[in-house]
Amino acid sequence: MYLKRIHNVNVGPIEDAEINFPFDEENNPKPVIIVGENGTGKSVLLSNIVDSFYEFASKAFSDAVKRDDSGLGSQYYKIVTGQEIHHGKDFMYSWIEYEDRDSSDKKATYLFRTENFTFEKFCEMENITDEKYFDRKESKKFFMDEEQTKKLFVENAICYFPPNRYEKPNWMGKNYYDISESEHPSVREKISGRLDKPILIEDVTSRTLQWLLDVIADSRADVKLKGNVLNIDESRTNAQNLLALGVARKNLETIMSEILLKEIYFGLNYRNAAGSRFNVNSTDNGELVVLSLDALSTGQSALFNMFATIIRYADMNDLNKSIELDKIKGIVVIDEAELHLHTNLQREVLPKLLKRFPKVQFVISSHSPLFLLGMDEFYGKDKYEIYQMPGAIKISSEKFSEFEKAYGYMSETERHKQEIQSAIEQHNGKTLIITEGATDWKHMKAAYESLAETHEEYRDMDFEFLEYEPKNSSKNDCKKLELEMGKDKLKSTCEQCSKLRRDLKLRQASKLIFIANRDDEKIKEILGKEDEPCYRNWGNNVFSLKRI
Repeated sequence: MYLKRIHNVNVGPIEDAEINFPFDEENNPKPVIIVGENGTGKSVLLSNIVDSFYEFASKAFSDAVKRDDSGLGSQYYKIVTGQEIHHGKDFMYSWIEYEDRDSSDKKATYLFRTENFTFEKFCEMENITDEKYFDRKESKKFFMDEEQTKKLFVENAICYFPPNRYEKPNWMGKNYYDISESEHPSVREKISGRLDKPILIEDVTSRTLQWLLDVIADSRADVKLKGNVLNIDESRTNAQNLLALGVARKNLETIMSEILLKEIYFGLNYRNAAGSRFNVNSTDNGELVVLSLDALSTGQSALFNMFATIIRYADMNDLNKSIELDKIKGIVVIDEAELHLHTNLQREVLPKLLKRFPKVQFVISSHSPLFLLGMDEFYGKDKYEIYQMPGAIKISSEKFSEFEKAYGYMSETERHKQEIQSAIEQHNGKTLIITEGATDWKHMKAAYESLAETHEEYRDMDFEFLEYEPKNSSKNDCKKLELEMGKDKLKSTCEQCSKLRRDLKLRQASKLIFIANRDDEKIKEILGKEDEPCYRNWGNNVFSLKRI
């Protein structure tokens, strides 16, 4: 069972957004990426999908939804309120269709509406006349057979990674992080009617660790000494099962290797050793790479837990799913996929890991142009789809508004870097003075020339000014170099020039002296505080001064 279609009308910032979820030629779901600026309805769209998860699961599992204070009734994940209606409209609704791709007659639906959205209006908007999909008394109506529901949630990975997901670092005291006992893993029999797979995923490191230890334990063989050689004890170990379970462990090690950008294997510390029972070691030399999952960065931990959870949810019903990742099915919703992730994790690692699960339907919101570039590279432009909110308009990665903005910023930075570097290279080995403002060098040059006329000792000083005008200046009669400098660009140029000289081994090149006004607190911090010298040495003969 997969998402087939969602149609949101007048929901929050969304006036009308419709997505028909795509599938490839092998009938596998294509990832769907939801993009757009803040406040355009990305999370709103996802919230209705997640709400449908809860409503379906509540039909078959007693622990799927939160109970109210009385313990008798259940709390809604998402409540219907008129305040969410799009400005200027008088109704709203969200309509979601699910379909079993192997049997098109098996389907499920979800309707979320305000009271004044009538059945007649529903028939008109969705071209549906069967009243079994509509409840005239209730604001929500979800239609799915109970057996279908059990099958969907038991056999598949159905989960949601919210934008407030995070992992408690091991240095944080327990009193500063509340978590109920029910959230901790425990060894107990499965209770009939319980899902035991929370839909919303937050801080699952402890659960991942418990399960990972089980995976490692299952993949270890009993051995016996025969002569001077250790051999597998075949009386206690099924070699075929051992090989298969070893693949499950290897799959998880591969995921961790891709996140850490080095080949690793999982190991166990002895039970009387201080700290964690679990460690990560280099395949190349056996050296310790990570002491435990707690020692990972927030981004690394979040990424590993995300994909480990998908495998764990599928594995709970069928051990073979952790062995054959390409057979895991499910629907995984991720809000702000790039959360906590460094650039290489966004562009290279996340798309690569998503691709390991071809039968999982990923619905992902993102602000990251780098993530989309990675999706282009690892999937191909026609193997996933991007929808820009609030209208859910299908676009290419290059048309993504955040991509265009980011590209503009990067292009401007690169262009400025090239312009200033080109201007510096044109000078013939003299000390070059670069001023913050386009008028500053004029005043300083005039002052120097005046001094040189009356004071002989100033006449042969071997330096010159970088003479430039502001961009698009109407006063540039002499066609001087046109630059935009300012405080921030002056700072970045200091850094760039020093780094470039270091990389090119030009540490003894002529001096570059950047001069800024001292009338700004930010510049004071950059170029030296009041009780420190009024200059800064950036290295490689690059200096900056605060002009008095």
